[in-house]
Amino acid sequence: MKKIIVGILAVVVLVGGAIFVVAQRAAHRGMGEFGGRRGGPGMAMMFLRGLDLTDVQKAKVKEITEASRTSIEPLAQQMRDGRKQLADLGTDGSFDQAKVEAIAAEQSALMGKMIVEKEKTKAQIFAILTDEQKAKAAQLKQDRAGRGKGHRGFGRGFGSPVGGDVK
Repeated sequence: MKKIIVGILAVVVLVGGAIFVVAQRAAHRGMGEFGGRRGGPGMAMMFLRGLDLTDVQKAKVKEITEASRTSIEPLAQQMRDGRKQLADLGTDGSFDQAKVEAIAAEQSALMGKMIVEKEKTKAQIFAILTDEQKAKAAQLKQDRAGRGKGHRGFGRGFGSPVGGDVK
């Protein structure tokens, strides 16, 4: 009986430690201008680099992205705060589902606002492009679509059999 209790305690400590490490990494990971790991303060300019923008267009893009940054940064800070709250929950050994659900709902609403802001910014940038630049942007996007198709998501696929890929 004593061995079982010690074994269970060891598993609980390991799982708790793993959760703590993951939560700490998430809390320290910054949100870029457009949120998450994809996109950041320079991503809009990097995407537009191959479009031969005029100086006027570059200035307008900078103005648009700076305005977006002022809208996004408070939302990103609230997201970081929410992740920290989630990381702190349960560290006393108790689980409060209502608190977790409230924070999750708030995070979801914030992410929705960030997506709206990102799409608004993208539309504003595309509005200043010429038809030729828009066509070139579409071609560049299509050219990049095939890159990085290797490892994505949950490894072999969430819920797929251990024996290999499902076809």
